[in-house]
Amino acid sequence: MNDKLILVLIFFLISIGIVAVNAERKIGKLHNFNWEEYYNLGSNLGTYSVGKSYPDYSCVGALLSKDGILGTGTLISPNVLVTAAHVLRNSLSTPLPDAGHWEFILHPEYKFTPENSIYQVENILIHPAWNKRLKKQGGPGDGDILGVDLALVFLKKDVVGVYPAKLNYGNIETLGDKVFLAGFGSLADGFSGVLNQDNLKRVGGVNSLDRVVVKVNAPEVDESERGGLLAIDFDSPLQNTNSLGGNAPLVDYLGYGTSNPTPLDLEAGTVVGDSGGPVFIMIDGAWRTIGTVSYGTSDSTYGDITVYTRLASHVEWIQSYLPNWSQGKKKSFNNWIELDWFGPFFNAVNNWNYHSTHGWFYTQYSSGESFWSWQSNHLGWWWTSRSVYPFVYSFSLGRWLYIDIEKSDFNKLVYYDYEVKNWKAILGSS
Repeated sequence: MNDKLILVLIFFLISIGIVAVNAERKIGKLHNFNWEEYYNLGSNLGTYSVGKSYPDYSCVGALLSKDGILGTGTLISPNVLVTAAHVLRNSLSTPLPDAGHWEFILHPEYKFTPENSIYQVENILIHPAWNKRLKKQGGPGDGDILGVDLALVFLKKDVVGVYPAKLNYGNIETLGDKVFLAGFGSLADGFSGVLNQDNLKRVGGVNSLDRVVVKVNAPEVDESERGGLLAIDFDSPLQNTNSLGGNAPLVDYLGYGTSNPTPLDLEAGTVVGDSGGPVFIMIDGAWRTIGTVSYGTSDSTYGDITVYTRLASHVEWIQSYLPNWSQGKKKSFNNWIELDWFGPFFNAVNNWNYHSTHGWFYTQYSSGESFWSWQSNHLGWWWTSRSVYPFVYSFSLGRWLYIDIEKSDFNKLVYYDYEVKNWKAILGSS
């Protein structure tokens, strides 16, 4: 009897130890790089300025509860951020989150931030499949391994002066591509474990995309309760910790594949404070957030695997809750929005907008990735997108046009007509 009791106690302590290890995951860095480089990357400082080589981290902030729970969130519209559901509700016994107990801190140092960078939360929406799966496994659920660890957080006021992160609208991410991470959490290097549990700064990192699961292969689970997954592993400079390599054992629903064992410069893993944090990748000429940190397999030292909820697998659900022009940066003056490819414009009532080059134009719902527009001149309905502008397609004329932005203004639209092979001008373009 005593022997059995001892065995039960040992098992209990081991279980607590496993939970404690997972609860103490931290940002892992290469032991032969200093933290300053990772901090600079996370704040786009020095050589890490925003551009084709590095994503914009200014949309990544700390999600903090009054109880001290720390997660990471990413703006995907001026008033909506995406994060992991488990940050807000991690078991069936946990009540639904109270929006009034949370705030979003959009600053590189979340405990040393000006008041105007702290945003109160108005509403929280947890993915319905996450709540359903919490009934499994005695209450903790299995929504993380099923790719439904996802939540949207709605702010009481818009964030001004920051471009929200763009989403991936259906392209399948390319294995082996360089990805960029971000988050807030305690720190460790790949060899020695915890170095600083009191880190207050946003940290950036780099890795290679090792797994893409568009839909989790769990036929025993209803399709509505399955999403997609992404994964990276934390490689050592000794090239002996390739956890997602061709000979590595299967991890949950990630499937088999191959992975380069050599780490990239500024390679990193992720942690509990990073839960909900983004992973960025370049798709169609733009940096996009493709996943949110869901869970990891060990303690953020070499060999740890970070698993992300794949956002493109839920893009219709996410998009249904986003406002018009969700990709636009809100300007400091009312109703002005700026797209990084189309420039600033005034968003008036009833879907009318005013642009300094195009004058008044009407458009229905658009995220800002592309849109159809109508004007009262002979262009009629026309279409453009971030990947083709200043080319536009006029449905009324039935052909492509090239807008000369330098010579055009609201009184005169100058364009090249490819059918007549000549330049034209519309006086009074609105």
